[in-house]
Amino acid sequence: MLKSTKLKAIVAGVLITIIALIYGGPWILYFWGLEGMSGKPAIPKVVANVQQQQALWEKAGCEGTPTLVELDPVSYFFSAGTLEAPPPATIFAWRIAAAYQREHQLRDGASWQQLSGSAMVIWITRHWTIEQILSKTIEMDAKKKAIQHP
Repeated sequence: MLKSTKLKAIVAGVLITIIALIYGGPWILYFWGLEGMSGKPAIPKVVANVQQQQALWEKAGCEGTPTLVELDPVSYFFSAGTLEAPPPATIFAWRIAAAYQREHQLRDGASWQQLSGSAMVIWITRHWTIEQILSKTIEMDAKKKAIQHP
């Protein structure tokens, strides 16, 4: 009887550890990835009007009203192995994260770039609104255009 109880406790402990790693591991990677960059990107100075936001949304091939799906490390990690397209707002969050990363990456290497970039995309979708994300993208495009055509 004592061996059966001890075995059940060991099995329960192993199962709890596995579940903790499955759900806790992506969160650890997320926070670790955020440490790979200095600071966080600033929200846009001006929020673009609805027509500008809609035009950018449609130009990127997105349909309907701009919407934001808040990403989390667990679902993001597990969706990486699927062929399913990410939520449309992720396109714009990646552009913001990549631009920020070019100037604020603390560690070298492709693995760090991927981990930090992914963490920043998740962070942006969790802390910004769709209006802020689209406005920042419009702001970045305007700045790029001004540099290319002074």
